[in-house]
Amino acid sequence: MRGNEHDKLERNYRAGMRSLARHDAQAALRHLRAAVDACPPGRHAALARYLYWLSIPLLRLGKSELAVKSLVSAQKLEPRGAARRLYRHMVNGYGMVSTGCADKDDFRAFFSIQLRRYLGSRPGGRFRTEAERDAVARIIADSWLRLTGAGALAEKSCSDKLELFQAFEIPFPFRFLDKAKVLPGNFRRGTLQKSDARCSCGSGLPFRQCCGRTQSAFGS
Repeated sequence: MRGNEHDKLERNYRAGMRSLARHDAQAALRHLRAAVDACPPGRHAALARYLYWLSIPLLRLGKSELAVKSLVSAQKLEPRGAARRLYRHMVNGYGMVSTGCADKDDFRAFFSIQLRRYLGSRPGGRFRTEAERDAVARIIADSWLRLTGAGALAEKSCSDKLELFQAFEIPFPFRFLDKAKVLPGNFRRGTLQKSDARCSCGSGLPFRQCCGRTQSAFGS
């Protein structure tokens, strides 16, 4: 890395840190994102540090899902330290941002899985009308009430609940045929990736909290 490029990289990083100290999250996001983008391959420790600090303005700006992605990427490079501690503090067992309430975390995971499954069967992956969106949300919510009313989640681990959510089929009345199901595999070992096993990417996190985490349907 040439000297002027290194100086520019460090200037962006320092400017980002100063902006964080001044509580200017927008400016911090801009500078730290520039530092991440300019960091050359091979500088794993530096990139992990930039990604960790990038998650802070993302959190302050309400972009919690992007903050989680940034922290996951940091741990793939340096699976220890501050990034791991912050991740464990803010992320639940599904790899989603924690709400602080286990029941609400369960519902958000179930809703997100079912909504993404439905949208994956629609042309363009989107709703045609607001009425369709509202109807799908009501159907998922009703299915959740039936599932929890039957006591199906009692004393189950997060991994067990995740398997149940993924296996649960909602008979939407206006749904296209499902696409083929993708089975996550650990290609290093030649086996299917289990949700409780360490993710094969090397982050040190369970697969369900890393590359197999549930993608939220609740905002950015």
